[in-house]
Amino acid sequence: MNSGKPDEGGTEKLLEFFCRHLVALCITYRQVKSRIPVGDQIFSAYPGVVICIRGTCSFLTAGHALKDLTASLESGDIVVESAVLADTFGPDAISEKPIPFDLLNEPRFFIDDTEEGLDFGLIALRPYYVALLAKHGIKALFEENWIAQHRVKFDAYAMLGLPEEFVSYEKDGPEIVGKVSPTMILVKAIDIPPEGTKRTIYPRFIGKLDENLPFSSVVGMSGGPIFGFRYGPPTAYWVVAIQSRWLKSQRVVFACPLPVLAELLTTWIDVLSKSGDFQSFGTEERNEDSKKRV
Repeated sequence: MNSGKPDEGGTEKLLEFFCRHLVALCITYRQVKSRIPVGDQIFSAYPGVVICIRGTCSFLTAGHALKDLTASLESGDIVVESAVLADTFGPDAISEKPIPFDLLNEPRFFIDDTEEGLDFGLIALRPYYVALLAKHGIKALFEENWIAQHRVKFDAYAMLGLPEEFVSYEKDGPEIVGKVSPTMILVKAIDIPPEGTKRTIYPRFIGKLDENLPFSSVVGMSGGPIFGFRYGPPTAYWVVAIQSRWLKSQRVVFACPLPVLAELLTTWIDVLSKSGDFQSFGTEERNEDSKKRV
């Protein structure tokens, strides 16, 4: 539960307040043909949050997005020329510069299963990155955020992300500099899946978007947090889900509930810990390596 309140100042301040939870993996890359990078640089941004389970923190985003990125990397279809963690959207950022990120060498995990209703992915974060994110005031998600959500009656919901149509870039010599615009919109939770969709093994958050959105598509918001609000007293909010996909024709969004994915991740991490196969989520050796990098 979070009970902090934004300072007075209208919509912009409100958005900035909730951006304390928003981190974006931003990459610039080139297409590869015959093992040679070709064409101009391309910029992409993947919104997400930081989640901490069993003492290990990770960047949490949409599974299908991380799956597609991983497939392109492993097939050699693209070459990443820079990667950063953008954590400068909140009110406590002390710099406008994002954190250079060693994307290619950090452990990744994802699941994208339509039948099960699971769509989330993780990139493990070394303590070095966690410390830098904390300096910018990024608020990570801990067990207290999801453990008791089933007892909360939410009054409203909103989703936060980086709509693709608001993403741009400009030339800086031979390089490009990407720009993103965090956007937060209200979403109305619905209980019955829309016509033409099947129920999934695991529950999903399903929401209806307003007809008068200030943009035409929520493409690019996958991986961003969905907040649930209880008006109180006291007024409080929780991150309740991670945005997954949407049906444009029906203006319906689907998201993976945080309690569902967190419970699964906790179980998997415990199993890996007992088996000794814990590399995917960080080890003492990785922690020592991160100290050397600092």
